Amino acid sequence: MASVITDHGPRGLAAELNGLLDLDWPTVWAGIPADETKRGYWCEGFGWQPLWFQSGLWVRTRTGARLHLASVRPGRPVTGVSYTAWQVRADVAAENASITTAAEEHHAACLAALREILGPPDPPGDQETGKAPHRLARWTFRTPEAPDFELGLHLAPGMAEGWGPGSATISLTCRGQADPGTPQGPGWRL
Repeated sequence: MASVITDHGPRGLAAELNGLLDLDWPTVWAGIPADETKRGYWCEGFGWQPLWFQSGLWVRTRTGARLHLASVRPGRPVTGVSYTAWQVRADVAAENASITTAAEEHHAACLAALREILGPPDPPGDQETGKAPHRLARWTFRTPEAPDFELGLHLAPGMAEGWGPGSATISLTCRGQADPGTPQGPGWRL
């Protein structure tokens, strides 16, 4: 039987998004303080509880969910913030098709919840890509320092081919906008 790892659902995703919309993004992008005491105050200012550092800082939010703030190390800028709304892992390859169907249904519900808050995604909108991510919807805004939001459905490689037990993850990712003068993209701050 498939194992549900995370299931916050569309309401949980919407609640987390509302919290992300209210963030002081310039302070987030500036980076996670290297000093542990300052890092605690920094997190407290956002209503977060610091958990651990692994390829960035993991925090517990006001809603009880976990966010990952991607950064190469404390004291360096944050290049992205991610939240996992739903994640399931198959025990056997025979479950892959039903997991894919369930993931697509959950993704559609999450997308509908985000559309109520953010409006329609950027063209081409929700699309099936045939590769990772399986589905992707993106919202970009012209406000300086505001993040680009991406709702992605990621399927483990080889699920359709039955290479082995697969998994599916639906996540919301906030990416920093690139410096208008550089072509490097969201990682320009590193």
